Amino acid sequence: MNRPYTICYLNVSAEAHIDGDFGKLPEAAAASDVFRQRWLDMNADAIIYGATTMAMFANGKLTDLPKVQTIYPHEDYIAPCEEKRYYIAIDPMGSIAYDGNIIPSIKGRGVHGVIHALCESVSDDYLAYLREKRISYIFCGKKEFLPDVMMEKAYTLFGVKKAILSGGAYADWTMLSHGLIDEIQAMYLPVVDGDPHSHTLFRRMDGMESAPVALELKNVEIIAGDGLLVTYCPKNVKPN
Repeated sequence: MNRPYTICYLNVSAEAHIDGDFGKLPEAAAASDVFRQRWLDMNADAIIYGATTMAMFANGKLTDLPKVQTIYPHEDYIAPCEEKRYYIAIDPMGSIAYDGNIIPSIKGRGVHGVIHALCESVSDDYLAYLREKRISYIFCGKKEFLPDVMMEKAYTLFGVKKAILSGGAYADWTMLSHGLIDEIQAMYLPVVDGDPHSHTLFRRMDGMESAPVALELKNVEIIAGDGLLVTYCPKNVKPN
């Protein structure tokens, strides 16, 4: 299949938590700075986020949508956009609020357009909302989200050749379990928080069958400030 080369890239605590206050400690600063710079150095065409994570970079979650008169066909919609790099939101049923069809520069990443990945069972009201905001969207399955379809459309419709996947844990697992991650790069910071509610790198949804994925260790690098960058290649990866 034609799809982007995808790197799962995350800054984590020493116990592999991906969220929490641990990154605010001064001991996390030096390795975090390296993490951010290497993110920029990857020069990826797209950043992929799950719905909860993407909402933090957009305008939160929608609480209400007006009923619409115009019903749009459930077909892919490519909106005019001057930006050639994108945030891709995995949000099958439509829940994210947006100010417009771009995400302003965050952490030096530059301005990005938006591609919203949906299922065909999404409401007509949300489609109308995305159209009003002139946000591109692609359909990736009827009722079940198909990440393979999302990746192939990102490549063929938007020219995405390289992508960074960076949470949340459910999105990371969805991509990993379908063989769509080429590398996992985890920057371990020299801090722990013991939070029993924090997600780790990967998390499957309740009810999903256990299907462990074997990894091949590619590199371990000691980073300034006692950080550790560990790179794995999943053994289930599909050719691209």
